[in-house]
Order: sequence, then C-alpha cells, then structure tokens
Amino acid sequence: MALLLFIPIWIMVISPELTKLPNDFEYKLVLFSRDNFYDAEQKEFHGDFVSNTNYYYQATREYGKILLIKNGFSVQQPNGEEIFSVERIYGIDAITRKHVPGYGDKDREGYLFAPPHLQKGQNFTYWHINYDYPADMKYRGEESIAGLSVYRYETDYHADQTFDLESIVPLLSGKGIDLDINLQLWIEPFTGSMIKYEDQTIAYFYNLTTKKRIHPWNKFHNTVDEISILKQVEIAKRERLKRFLVETIMTVLMIIVAIILLLYPLVTRKKK
Repeated sequence: MALLLFIPIWIMVISPELTKLPNDFEYKLVLFSRDNFYDAEQKEFHGDFVSNTNYYYQATREYGKILLIKNGFSVQQPNGEEIFSVERIYGIDAITRKHVPGYGDKDREGYLFAPPHLQKGQNFTYWHINYDYPADMKYRGEESIAGLSVYRYETDYHADQTFDLESIVPLLSGKGIDLDINLQLWIEPFTGSMIKYEDQTIAYFYNLTTKKRIHPWNKFHNTVDEISILKQVEIAKRERLKRFLVETIMTVLMIIVAIILLLYPLVTRKKK
C-alpha cells in the first residue's frame, strides 16, 4: 500500500526534480555567420563576408525552481569591429522550461527553447536573442539529424532593433532599424532541446516619425557549425535516455511491483 501512495509522489514531485534544468545549466553553439551591408550611394549590397559570432546560455542564479539564465550574442567583423552585441536575462521555470513573469530583465511568455514532451504538430512561442520579440514557431515536419528524430519549426516575423543598435550603428539619429526575419528551429521533442537554428534577416533603416523604410542596412544569415550540431545531438540523446528511465521505466517498474505485492497475498491464500 505504501508503494501505491509513493507512485503519485514519484510522478508529480520526484521525477520532475530529477529531470529539471540543473542550476549550472549552460548551452553553447559555434555559429557560421555572414553579413552583407548595403551601400546607400551605390544602391547595392557590398557582398557577403564571414563574421565572428559568440552565442551562449548560462545559468547565473537560482530562486527555488526558477533559474536566471543569461543569454549572450555578439558579432564582430573580421577586423574586430563590433556589428552587434547583446545580453538578455531570462527567468525560467527549471521544470517546465517556461518564462516566469517577474523574473529576468523583462516579462516574457513562451519557453527557453521548446516545451518537453512536444507533440507532433504542436506550436509554441520562443524568444530569439537577436530580436527579443516573441516568435510563434510553427511545426513544419519531422527530420533526422545524425540518427536523432527532430521536429523542424519555422516562422516569418518582424522586430525593431533600434534600441539595441543605437550605440553601434553610426548616424542613427532620427532613424530606426526594423527587421524582416525568417527563423527556423530544430527541436528534439521529448526533451524540448534545441539542436540547431538558422535565421535569415534583412535589416532596414526607417524614419522614426513617418515609420517609412528608407533603405536596407544589413542582410545577415546565421547557421550552426556541424560540430556544435553533433554535440547537441549527443546531449539530447543523454537527456532523452535519462527522462525515459526516470519518467517511464521507473514508473512502470513501481506499478508492476505494487501489483505483485497486492496479488501475492491472494495467490498464497488460494494455495492454502
């Protein structure tokens, strides 16, 4: 009987604790980034060049089940000149992976990456650091990466980056910068882990008063390095196995043992 009472505690309390994000959580990707600046006088883009990009998540503080997670992103030209740099702080429920109001640098909805136990066709909201606007990710299909089954998500949306770029972009006075974004994510559905992402974006100058676009500023494209992808596949496989053992195998074993313990007295009584 005690085991029967323990099973709900295992499912609702112990299992989530064993599979939550750790207080030393970190996530890093090596990105292959290309930028292409627009020449307003020539009225054409200069041409792609490879830029240096740093991208990471790092848990910095814990409040019970809530983690403060720093997300950093910085891009430099090959000569070291900064193109874009930003850090954001997210307040994340370590169990559900949801953003928690009242924590982080501002209130957000949605998830750090995606919810665990993602169902085929299920959509979700995600915040990508470059843009800091909610992206409604739409299910686009199932794929395989290095033997791991993943769901691909995609969205097209807009964001304003004037505030983040005003100290970097010269002569921004009186002008803003807004973006046309295509963002794709590849998610391992059982754990909600992001295996890789890709974004293609065109940034435009616009008149702050009339809101009318003036001309492009930059066209950029970020993809994840192959080694980083394979590393995230291995991490997701380990987390998937851990979740399966904790959430499924252990629960089933306890139920089987509980049934055996309940039936054993009946069986032995009949034999007598």
